[in-house]
Amino acid sequence: MIYLEETISLSPASPETLDSFVKFAQAQFVPVSRRLGARLVAAWTSNAELYAQVTHVVEFDDIEALKAFRVKSSQNADWGKYMAGLEEFAPQRRTRLLEPLGPVPPETLHTAIADSQKTPLQAYFLAILEVSNMPAFVAELKERSKVLPIAASWRPVVFNRNQVIDLWKGPVRQSSYEPATEPSKEFFRMLRPIAPHEYVVPVFTLPYSPLR
Repeated sequence: MIYLEETISLSPASPETLDSFVKFAQAQFVPVSRRLGARLVAAWTSNAELYAQVTHVVEFDDIEALKAFRVKSSQNADWGKYMAGLEEFAPQRRTRLLEPLGPVPPETLHTAIADSQKTPLQAYFLAILEVSNMPAFVAELKERSKVLPIAASWRPVVFNRNQVIDLWKGPVRQSSYEPATEPSKEFFRMLRPIAPHEYVVPVFTLPYSPLR
């Protein structure tokens, strides 16, 4: 699998703009992307970087499927209409390709999507790490992913290959200082030598997101 992540900076950044964009995406983006063979797996908003910023994560079987989608969308009138509307909502956007990190296969995300359809979580968080020793990190993730609530683990296909983006189930609920528990101390004793830099971004799923 390969994933196309698009980050959309709405303008003006306001609740009204986000509400209008959600209606627009439901009416334009969701149906045409499905018809053209792009599988939307997640759509969320976050205020961490810019207020009401939107992210779409779209899944393809492989790079050839992505290429085929690009060809079909370039020739499709409905996709052209969507892109024209998107320009009005968000003149600033950026995209990148992600690939799943082996210990957390795409099936884990598919299961999380199916579970969330029954019991929506509505809030997740991204743990974004800079990894200094990828083989050691992958080995540790393989051991711990079975018991940790990780829905997906990705890294960029190009450029920063040492970055890992882990999608965790549930929001960060801590609102004030709390002493560390022994399990968390043990986890970070393992993690910090091989992933010295990490930050956490809470995200909130949008109504048309398959991951809910």
